[in-house]
Amino acid sequence: MPRWTTAVHDFVRLQVYKARRRLRHEVPIWLRRLLVGLVALVALGAVAAIIWQGPFWFDHGLIDAIKDPEKKAQAVTSTRGTLLQIGLAFGGLATIIFTARTYLLTKSGQVADRYTKAATQLVSSSPAERIGAVYALARLMKDSPRDHRAVVDLLAGFVRQSRPYHDDVDFEHDLKFNEDYESGLQWIGEPLPIDVQTAVNALIKRPKRYEGSWLLLKGTDLPGASFVNGWVDGLHFERSNLQGTDFVRAKTVRGVVLSECDLRAANLSGASLPASHIDHADLRGALIRWVDLRGCGLDGSDFRGAVLRGSNLKFATLEDADLRGVDLSEVRGLTEEQLSEAIMDDRTILPSYLGSGPPSGPPRQADLDARTDAAEAG
Repeated sequence: MPRWTTAVHDFVRLQVYKARRRLRHEVPIWLRRLLVGLVALVALGAVAAIIWQGPFWFDHGLIDAIKDPEKKAQAVTSTRGTLLQIGLAFGGLATIIFTARTYLLTKSGQVADRYTKAATQLVSSSPAERIGAVYALARLMKDSPRDHRAVVDLLAGFVRQSRPYHDDVDFEHDLKFNEDYESGLQWIGEPLPIDVQTAVNALIKRPKRYEGSWLLLKGTDLPGASFVNGWVDGLHFERSNLQGTDFVRAKTVRGVVLSECDLRAANLSGASLPASHIDHADLRGALIRWVDLRGCGLDGSDFRGAVLRGSNLKFATLEDADLRGVDLSEVRGLTEEQLSEAIMDDRTILPSYLGSGPPSGPPRQADLDARTDAAEAG
């Protein structure tokens, strides 16, 4: 469509809208109803005239050619019956359209009422009402694709408001060194409140639809949260406390943001997290077994004490990643170029396909070790 045609169309629509707005306020309601009634009567009269006189308008040549009065009357009656059937068909179509429009309007109103009621209950002081509101929103998200984004944003906002992250809180007491634990570090903190975990469950079990921008959960305090078998695609947890979280078999396509997160003692076993942002994260003591980390940004992350058995690090970036003392013997997809940018020591165990010692690279290893030790001492 040409640009000038679109401009004319928009201008006409705007003028019609303004005229309707003016008439709505200036013409009394009784007069509008009277006009609608008169228009309806005129329309019914026109339909009756078409049915009654239609045979003489549409088939006048054929009817005039019939000389027998009885046969002429039969022809006129037959034509009127046909016109009546056509009119009833159009009337039935109009009824169907009107009924469908009414149904859609009613359904839209019901959806709005459900959303409003659930949003009100979500700020209730009763945990039971908040849980019920989360379930209602999850059902609404499934029933109404057009309200999908509004519901997930509301649930994410509830999680952020319920569990904000505070920098001045010490979370060390939730971690315990346990020799019987595979990574040696175990999370022993209190589980999440059930209403917050229910909201998290609703988010990770949401329908897989196009959502556009990231779903913001940054700056949240979610230690011990469960994301097991969850759809974590597009979740943005930057600078969040995720100690002891369970990401077992979690899945994503376009990635999840875990940058600068505290993921100590977290369990990511079996997760599929390609193209995710996990840079400058604290992954000490985390279980990262058989995790798909292809193409992930892992720059500056601390993997000391983490278990990386069977994980795929193909195309992942490891600049300044702390791999001192980490067993990489069963890690797949690593190259010497990747490891040349990481921080390692003589306790780092490399895969057999890369040799037994740290790969040769730029003369920056000592500087990186010194900088890391200075940061720890500070």
